[in-house]
Amino acid sequence: MRIYDWSELEQIAFELKNNKAAIVETDTVLGIISLSSNLIYTIKKRSRNKKLIRFISSIDEIEHLSELEKQILKKYWPGGLTIIKNGIGYRMPNHPKLLQLINMTNKVFSSSANLSRHHPIYDAHEAANIFKKHAFNLIIVKGQQQSEMPSTIIDFDRIKVLRIGIIDPNPIIDTLTANKKII
Repeated sequence: MRIYDWSELEQIAFELKNNKAAIVETDTVLGIISLSSNLIYTIKKRSRNKKLIRFISSIDEIEHLSELEKQILKKYWPGGLTIIKNGIGYRMPNHPKLLQLINMTNKVFSSSANLSRHHPIYDAHEAANIFKKHAFNLIIVKGQQQSEMPSTIIDFDRIKVLRIGIIDPNPIIDTLTANKKII
């Protein structure tokens, strides 16, 4: 299992483009990212019924956003807010190097860096130990967990909080609900 530093962005992007996954720090808990959703499901032993999130680097990558939704995202992104729009989960992490990497590889799939139904992993050494049997298709980017809190998840399609995390969802839900009553 190769360990990289954030200064090696081109090499990290090369690894991702060659069907590897990476354990990376985000602005919340450590994440696992890949261009292949199948790889994340396999490494995490995650149920295929649980969707993954797409890390993006621009709001423009999401189709059919209302002006109000764009305003909300401009306020909270980049940051610890994950949204569901058109049945797809999106997040723009507040991590400049990770955003550069996303730009270099296009959209990437992501999830928290842990085995399914286990606690989050706190650092690269712990990740290397837990995922050692996947050393041939996994790299680690040196870093530490930035928060004990995951991202907040709000389903914009149904105006519903799916997970309370690092961002208070109430102002967002109040804004979306007030707007829906007007329509």
